[in-house]
Amino acid sequence: MASPDTIAVGDELPAFVREGTVHHWNRFAAANCEFAAHHWDDEVARHEGFPSAFAMAPLQHAYLHAMLRDWLGEDGRIVAVAIRLRSPFLRGRTLTAGGRVTGIRREGGETLADLDLWETDEEGTSIATGTATVALPDRS
Repeated sequence: MASPDTIAVGDELPAFVREGTVHHWNRFAAANCEFAAHHWDDEVARHEGFPSAFAMAPLQHAYLHAMLRDWLGEDGRIVAVAIRLRSPFLRGRTLTAGGRVTGIRREGGETLADLDLWETDEEGTSIATGTATVALPDRS
């Protein structure tokens, strides 16, 4: 878990890994009413120019939020996250999300950390890149 006393520029966040399965995607789709056929049916996805069914973009964003929450713990808060999708997260692949601290500053009783974020698959395909700012309360 992140601590304002121990984080440093260059620190890597623990990896967040998810399998690209309909089981994972179905739960997200049900909660968000997002049942587009290209997320389930390879033939529909191929017709649209993709190699196979692919995950929802908001789910990919949610995976980065989950990674940040795991790292921050209950006391931290996510200030901002911005991502840019690079490639689809295809069914049958494994997504790994990661992050690195790029800057630290103290403001208003909090330690703010800026981060670079990414998502890749097991073939090294860049699925998404982004940035985040998170806050941890100072303990002093």
